[in-house]
Amino acid sequence: MTFDVNEFIGSLEHNAELAEQPPKEYQTDLYKKWFRSKTQSGFLSIKPWFQGMKFKIDIGKTSPEGKLISSTNVYVDAFDFAAYLRSISNGTATVNYPANERSGIPSPEGFASYGGADINGKPISRIFKAHYWQNGESYDSNAFAWKCGHFAAKKSDTGAFIPDLKSALSVDFLKVTRQDVCSISYLLDVSLFGYVANNPDWYDH
Repeated sequence: MTFDVNEFIGSLEHNAELAEQPPKEYQTDLYKKWFRSKTQSGFLSIKPWFQGMKFKIDIGKTSPEGKLISSTNVYVDAFDFAAYLRSISNGTATVNYPANERSGIPSPEGFASYGGADINGKPISRIFKAHYWQNGESYDSNAFAWKCGHFAAKKSDTGAFIPDLKSALSVDFLKVTRQDVCSISYLLDVSLFGYVANNPDWYDH
């Protein structure tokens, strides 16, 4: 599969509506887990921002002593992300979410979300990606790499943030097991169902 630059930019412009606005109100962590192993030490945090119908994903790296080294957060569309996780949980993601080289997804059951914001007067692209965990040249379908990245960007006429992937400002990633994905999927579904049930006019916002 060849990389089509115009098609890639078109996909960003199609997702221009995902460019986040500064959130006015956060909820507390819906999900937070600390990961410690021989190969990684860090955390994954997910917070809902229901006013914008997004989830804030924050991935951080810590030292063996538990001190924060770095962290990167992004926003993903709540329904798109919840649908992706549910598809993994119910075993349909290999069909619904095939590998997509154009979006930088090298394996089946992958997902990418593009957004951005103007920070200190500069456009910053924020990207979330998930795909099978990579071991050398092979991929482990029992676990996923979740990645959050900030990149220098340019703004298109439609307002999309077009990243310069060679100008990474902040990137953090970690290994998420398939079991973790199922737990997260259930939590996100419950939170969305609860919000919609208690806010019957949610679709008017």
